Amino acid sequence: MTIKETVEEKLEKLGRAIGSDDSLVENLMRRIDAGSVDESPRAVRSNNKLITGRFTMNYFWKIAAAAAIIAAVALSIVVIDKLTSQAYAFVETLEAVKDVQFIHIVSRDEAGRAKDERWIEIGPDGFQVRYRQDNPPNFFVVEDGETVSVYYKDKNTIVLYDPKDRQYQWIGNLGEWLKELAGQGGIVIEENVDYWGRKAHRVRWLKLNQECYVDPETKLPIGIGGYQISYETPPEGTFDIVIGTGVIVVDKRPGAEPTEEPEWLDTDEIAHNYFNNARHALAAGNYEEAVELFAKVVEQDGRNWAWFWLGKAHYELGEYDTAIYDFTKVIDMFAEHQSVPHYCNLARGQAYAAKGMKDMARHDLEAALPPMIETLRNIEGATMFDYADDPLYRSLPKEQRPNAQQSLAMMINRLRIITGQNFGYDPDGIAEENEQAIAAWEEWYKNSGKIEFNPDAVLVPVPETVEPAEE
Repeated sequence: MTIKETVEEKLEKLGRAIGSDDSLVENLMRRIDAGSVDESPRAVRSNNKLITGRFTMNYFWKIAAAAAIIAAVALSIVVIDKLTSQAYAFVETLEAVKDVQFIHIVSRDEAGRAKDERWIEIGPDGFQVRYRQDNPPNFFVVEDGETVSVYYKDKNTIVLYDPKDRQYQWIGNLGEWLKELAGQGGIVIEENVDYWGRKAHRVRWLKLNQECYVDPETKLPIGIGGYQISYETPPEGTFDIVIGTGVIVVDKRPGAEPTEEPEWLDTDEIAHNYFNNARHALAAGNYEEAVELFAKVVEQDGRNWAWFWLGKAHYELGEYDTAIYDFTKVIDMFAEHQSVPHYCNLARGQAYAAKGMKDMARHDLEAALPPMIETLRNIEGATMFDYADDPLYRSLPKEQRPNAQQSLAMMINRLRIITGQNFGYDPDGIAEENEQAIAAWEEWYKNSGKIEFNPDAVLVPVPETVEPAEE
């Protein structure tokens, strides 16, 4: 239970026990305004009034506005002040990430064995400098800063690339993403929960649309989905490229002597080209071509985005059963890492709804709904939904990607389609009216949240102009 929920529960119990007395309310309120509660700082008095107001608005019976104030004043000294002084703030993480140079990431199977282990060195600009990835039993990558080495154990082959031509990453600009989490890119869900036997703050990393855990002492993320994270210096030789005796070497770096490439490697390159061509076909609305190309990709390389966009193409062709199968593949991939791709629940829910399978649709759409509502005030959380809707997003320069106003309009449209609700949001409207619309969405979700799929919902226009850069 969160601090807010704990306090409100106490307020309700005290309110029911004491009853209501308007004169007492007025008297205590005057004393609070006059600053008579000397033991509490001004910030706590303001917090008391905020909690009291929220408490009285959330209940329809008159149970002790007076008791709520009494409880708030009493708790301000013994509870609230203590908890507030220890509350986690993202600015602390922003300070902590400045000193991060190495990141160690491990995902384990049910037996506790590492199934995905990575070491990353981050440069001053936030980008990856050196990298190591080990996925037993057959895949192993090392980037030493100049060369990317990919070892296929089952093929007894190492392929050498220039980092400009082929680079493996966990997250692209990891330094930037960490700073976004520490800035306005995260929301605290609950503090001091148990995470693998240690205390941690559970937060939502908006841009990744993932829950993660932050160490209360170091202020650094220590878990994302099924990945555990630490920041120690790696063992010596971690980023060294070592070529064993008898290993076949295929050197694809510029200037290297031409070598005969095995057929299976050509297939890998072909799959990469199919993937890029398929993305463009889907974006252009050539759905049959996209299906054909994405199908070839997943045949050779089961990457999750190929499965997802294959599902989108099948959906657009009205092939809902196949789309559901494709989306389920993605959801199952994420489940292996204790993670949820909410954008995929949204897509599968729409496919179920199109088939008339209302219960299955509701299950998926309700799973996607909380982070969608959350983005109305924290638009960074819309990034993965925008990414999923545009197969060319990954190739767009940053300035051509949806800005905050565009992302918000697109999220409003998604919500209108899956909920059947319309609260009057207008991208060109005045701020006060749009604030009322957002508040109406939040109130609806809190009190009802009933899904009524409406593919013919009236949509708001997505602004075409780009927001001017801030001075």
